[in-house]
Amino acid sequence: MQTPFARRQLNRIGFLATLFFVAVCGAQPEKKTSYPSTLSGGAPCGSCTAPDKLSWKTMIPPENEKGEPLIITGKVFQPDGKTPAEGMVLWVYHTDVTGYYNEKDDASHPRLNGWMKVGADGKYEFRTIRPGAYPHRTTPAHIHAHVYGPGYSERSIEDYWFKDDPRINEKELKSASNGTDHPFVVVIEVKRGSDGVWRGERDITLKAVK
Repeated sequence: MQTPFARRQLNRIGFLATLFFVAVCGAQPEKKTSYPSTLSGGAPCGSCTAPDKLSWKTMIPPENEKGEPLIITGKVFQPDGKTPAEGMVLWVYHTDVTGYYNEKDDASHPRLNGWMKVGADGKYEFRTIRPGAYPHRTTPAHIHAHVYGPGYSERSIEDYWFKDDPRINEKELKSASNGTDHPFVVVIEVKRGSDGVWRGERDITLKAVK
């Protein structure tokens, strides 16, 4: 049988425990999505908004999107250049035919974007439209790309440029090198089929994690 003193002690302990729970749990700030350490704070983040289920191929634009249809295929390899990078995710995004990412031209939230999860064979494919170049700039039309996966935090890789783009020249390639010896782009050849669809191919080899 508990004495009045014992009951008061138990009630006091319960009250203190409740205060501790509120202080530790209830006062925690709302969880917010943060950018991976390999991306700058204002960069688009594919892993932050990726769908739960991903396929090795994707269709990016809505049905009535203006533009010339484009299909890009290829494989993603581990750093050895031979082993398929199973489980890795490729995220791509680009402008519309007018050269804008959305109505406000907010590059951090591109309207046209898509994800692909590489299978055992390493293959990927995305169907989209040929993007327009930025208005009032000489930068060639391009598609941005990021990769991430198990043990591999999200990072950007070389942009897709198109060999037939008249804007590609030595000056633009040098500008795209960002102070390094190699341009941060991959120029791919695209050909237009009798069905009006442009097609190109690019294989991707991941860089070793340091």
